[in-house]
Amino acid sequence: LILMAPPTHSLRYFHTAVSDPEPGLPAYVSVGYLDDNLFVECDSDSGRYKPRAQWIKDNVGADYWERGTKRGIAQVQAFGIGMRILMERYNQTGGFHTLQRRSGCEIREDGSIGGSRQLAYDGDDFISFDMNTYTWVAAVKEAEITQRRWNEDTADLQYRKQYTEKGCIEWLRKYQQYGKESPHPHSRTPAPVLGKATPDGLTRLSCRVYGFYPRDIAVTWMKNGEMREQETQRGDILPSGDGTYQIQATLEIDPKEGGRYSCLVDHNSLTKPLNVFWGEERAECLSGRGGGEYTEGRGGLGLRPHCPYRKVKLHCLTL
Repeated sequence: LILMAPPTHSLRYFHTAVSDPEPGLPAYVSVGYLDDNLFVECDSDSGRYKPRAQWIKDNVGADYWERGTKRGIAQVQAFGIGMRILMERYNQTGGFHTLQRRSGCEIREDGSIGGSRQLAYDGDDFISFDMNTYTWVAAVKEAEITQRRWNEDTADLQYRKQYTEKGCIEWLRKYQQYGKESPHPHSRTPAPVLGKATPDGLTRLSCRVYGFYPRDIAVTWMKNGEMREQETQRGDILPSGDGTYQIQATLEIDPKEGGRYSCLVDHNSLTKPLNVFWGEERAECLSGRGGGEYTEGRGGLGLRPHCPYRKVKLHCLTL
């Protein structure tokens, strides 16, 4: 049995303004990320709030983009003013300078919530919002005047608190639901299947899972029904570039020992963990003579055709 820990999810926005824009480098750019996935973008050149993920296109209407565009226009003006103020404060009359802001919230594995709001000037921390005391904290002496002014605005401090604890979290949960309900693109080309023994006579089994969303997943090799947690070597969970993720888990075995090996996968899109077997009866998939994957409505790899495996694809191979 694989016990999936509740995943940590985040909603982050990154804003960047530059003092000396040029073609291809707008004066202001903002991007929004759900976990590791870019889903919205706005820049001063286009002047529009734009989708960057299919799931957001599928679930919001024109009014959402109009509101985002209005906020973007206001941010362009605010960041421009902020840039001029900081250049004066640092006694700068020209040159290339940047003003950045990062803000967002997260739902942690234990169900607790958190948030952040930080500003940086020329790549160095300038001021941040302390989510424990709900006050602004200067990182450098040039930010102390900003700290005093912003902490005097009690209405804004209360707004930051409410937005972090409620508004941002509500949007995070809403976006998560949008992502689950929308279909995610999958690669249609299986990875090549190769067969190669290791120099010491062992065989390396590799279980590749790709095209899954959300990010969190558990992948473990098993022998004769027993998990080989310590022996399973996992790579990082990586973005596939299409809004989904991929991971590879390997296990080195001595072919002389025999045994029945399988790759156990647990993911939120599955009604129950998926167990994919390797062995002589599956040699057509794993011995280098061909490839195999499971898709909805199709059997193979020891899976029953009705197994609900819509958002996660599994590809096993020997290297």
